[in-house]
Amino acid sequence: MITSFFFSCTFFPKNLKDNLIARAGNKFLYHSELENKIQYKSISDSIFKSKVLIDNWARDNLLFEKSKINLSDKTLSELNILVEEYKYDLYIRTYKEFVVKNSIDTLIDLSELKQYYDLNVSNFKLNEELFQFRYISLPKDNNDLDLIKKKFIRFNFNDRQFLDSLSFQFSIFNFNDSIWLKKRDFLKSIKIINEKNYIKFIKNPKFYMVKDSLEVYLLFVKNHLFKKQTPPFSYIKNTIRKIVFNKRKLKFIKEFEKQILKDAIQKNKFETY
Repeated sequence: MITSFFFSCTFFPKNLKDNLIARAGNKFLYHSELENKIQYKSISDSIFKSKVLIDNWARDNLLFEKSKINLSDKTLSELNILVEEYKYDLYIRTYKEFVVKNSIDTLIDLSELKQYYDLNVSNFKLNEELFQFRYISLPKDNNDLDLIKKKFIRFNFNDRQFLDSLSFQFSIFNFNDSIWLKKRDFLKSIKIINEKNYIKFIKNPKFYMVKDSLEVYLLFVKNHLFKKQTPPFSYIKNTIRKIVFNKRKLKFIKEFEKQILKDAIQKNKFETY
């Protein structure tokens, strides 16, 4: 029964690993070709996934054979040209990536990133609002509420340490107000804010305290940026890193391609007539 071959490799004795599983026309599928394509969670899972893979393999091979019989010679010729072009493109792109990976320094100095940002800052615009904020949700009957509030607003180094030491009392808290978050993450993080009322929390004053029947919510909006404003360097630093690296990569590839032709001419491997 064919399903006896569908178990993961842990269920196969070593001498069964290359057993024939299926045939489609004059093509054959062996277990060793199948086992590396599927990660099995259980025996039943392996049977199901193997059946799907085998059916797909058979269908593709049968369709391929039919296409060679039923398509016109002209079409087959055109397809063979496309296949050959794709082969060249695939080999060339893979080789270029190999050379780039082994030749270009991926480390980019922070000063280079900052310089690029300063020179191109007008080209960067936000497509959504950003926020820096800190936030605490704590029980309404907390005895240290006034002190917590004072230190939360002032928030110097000692205040931060004090609040950290009391964090076990808080239902929710976020003290990392140096990170820029998108609007959707800002709304998701804070229980008292939603799409309808958030606008009132981004005006002065920057500190807000809201109470309900159980909790007190302390919010301090440190910074807020609107759409189309210039994003801060810290927020787009990684984006700039990719841009700078891609520019470096394109420059290297351009020089590399020139050198390929130059070397071929010198070694008499390339000439024009």
